[in-house]
Amino acid sequence: MTTAIEWISPPPGPPPAPRVPRHGMPAAIAVALTLSAAFAIGQVLFWAQPEIRSPLPWMRIFLLPEPEIFKLTRKLVYAGWGLAALLGLLLLVLRLRAPVATPAARARTVRTCQFGVLGALLLPFVVMPLDTLGSNPLKLLLCLPTTAVALLCVHRAQLFRRMPGWLLMTGFGWGALVGGGFGLVMFTWFQRYGAGYLLDLQHPRDSVRTIYTMVALDAGIVSELGKAAGVAVLFFAFRRHFDGVVSGVVIGAAVGLGFNLTETVRYMAVIEPGQQSAQFWIRQVVGLMAAHVAFTAVVGAGFGAARGLPALRDRLLVVGGGVLAAMGGHFATDAVMPPLGKWKEDLFSHDQTLGLLLGVPLTTATTSGVFVVLYVLILRRGLKAQAAGLARALRTEAEAGTGAVTAGETGLLLDPRRRLLVELRVWRRDGTAGLRHLMRLHQAQLDLATQRWHRASAGADSFVPDGRALRTRVLELKGIPPIPADPAGPAFPPAQEVLS
Repeated sequence: MTTAIEWISPPPGPPPAPRVPRHGMPAAIAVALTLSAAFAIGQVLFWAQPEIRSPLPWMRIFLLPEPEIFKLTRKLVYAGWGLAALLGLLLLVLRLRAPVATPAARARTVRTCQFGVLGALLLPFVVMPLDTLGSNPLKLLLCLPTTAVALLCVHRAQLFRRMPGWLLMTGFGWGALVGGGFGLVMFTWFQRYGAGYLLDLQHPRDSVRTIYTMVALDAGIVSELGKAAGVAVLFFAFRRHFDGVVSGVVIGAAVGLGFNLTETVRYMAVIEPGQQSAQFWIRQVVGLMAAHVAFTAVVGAGFGAARGLPALRDRLLVVGGGVLAAMGGHFATDAVMPPLGKWKEDLFSHDQTLGLLLGVPLTTATTSGVFVVLYVLILRRGLKAQAAGLARALRTEAEAGTGAVTAGETGLLLDPRRRLLVELRVWRRDGTAGLRHLMRLHQAQLDLATQRWHRASAGADSFVPDGRALRTRVLELKGIPPIPADPAGPAFPPAQEVLS
C-alpha cells in the first residue's frame, strides 16, 4: 500500500487551489438589513419615549448625555445607509441595462457592489468595540493568549475536513467587532429609552424590578442576534465550507470567542475596573468556553444542520430553534446571576479567594453548563456522522480508480491520530515545506470526499462544487497528470451509487 509518507518531496510549484465562488450574497445583505432595521427601531423608540421626570437619584443614569462614540456610530450608520442605497441603485442598473462588456466583468462588478453594500451596512457597528479595544491595549494583550488557545482548540475540534483558517478568523472578527458593536449600540439605545417606557413613579420598587428584567431580556436578544447574524452571513456567503453541525459549532464558537474578548476588555476597563483580576478569571478562564461560546455554538449547530435538510420548513425550524435557545439561555443567565452572586457571597463570605476559585465555577456550571454539554454532544454526534459519510465517499472514490484516493489512503484519512503521526514523520524528514504540502493534500482529499458526500445527501444543492476540479487539484498535489474528463459521466455519481 502506498501512503503519503513514501513521497520524497512535493512537486515544485503546485498551482493554487481553484477560487471558491461566493454564493448567497443577497441573503447575507438581508441579514445586514435586519441589523440596520433593529437600529432604526431603537432610534424610533428613543424619539417616541415619554419624558423622564424623576426625583430619584438612581434615575440619573438614564438622563446622562449621549456618549460621543455613540454619536459617531449613529452618524456613520446613517452615512452607511446612504452609501448602501447608492450601491443598490448601481446593482439595479447592472441588472436592467447590463452596461459591462463581458459576463465575467459584470459578475465581478456585481460581487464588488454586493460586498460594498454589506460593508456599508455593517462597518459602522465596529466603532464602539474598536474604541474599547484601542483604548485598553494592555488589557487586550492580556486576554489574547487565552483566547488564542481556545480558538486553536476550536479549530482542532474538526478532526476531518477543516474549514479555511481565514473563515474561522472572519467569524472571530465578526464576534469581536460587528457582533460586539451591535450589542453595545442596541444596549445603549435601551439605556436611552427604556426608563421612559418602564418607569412608574407610583410604584418605583416594581419599576426597578421591571427595568432590570428588561435589561437582561434586551441584552440576551440583541447580543445573540448580533452573533447569530455573523453565523448567518458566513453561512450564506461561504456555504460550501459548512459540512454540517461540526462546521456550524466551530464557526459559532469562533464568533462567541470574539464577542467574549470584547466584553471582557469592556468589563475590565469600564464596568468593573476595580475587579480586573476577578473579571479575567470569570470570563477568560472559567467561562471562556461557556456562556457566549456555548450559546453561539448552539446557533451554529442549527445552521450546520440546515445545510443537509431539503425542506425549507425544516431548515427554518432548526435555525430558529438554535437562535431562540441562545437568546433564552443568555436571558436566563443574566436574570439569575444576581441571586446566584448573592448566594455565592453568603456561602464564601469567610474567604473571597475561595469564592472565586470554587464559587465562580459553580455559578458558571449552573447558568450555562447545560449549553456546554449540549454543544459538546452535538459536536461528538456530528463527528460520528461525518466520519460515516466520508468513509462511504472515500471508498467510492478509491474504487473509481482515478488515483485521487487509494484504498490505503482511505484508512489514513479517516484516522486523525494516524494522520498526525504521518505528518510528524514527514515534518522530521522533509521539514515545514513537506508538512504543508502533505496537509494540503489531506485536506484536498477530504474536500473531494466531503463534496461527494454532500452530492449524495438528500439536502444536495447547487452549492456543491464540481468534483472534477477538486479531483484535479488532488492529482496535481500528488504530481499525477489529471485523467481526461469522461463526457458520459457526471462529476459525481448519483446518490444511489454512493450510498449502495
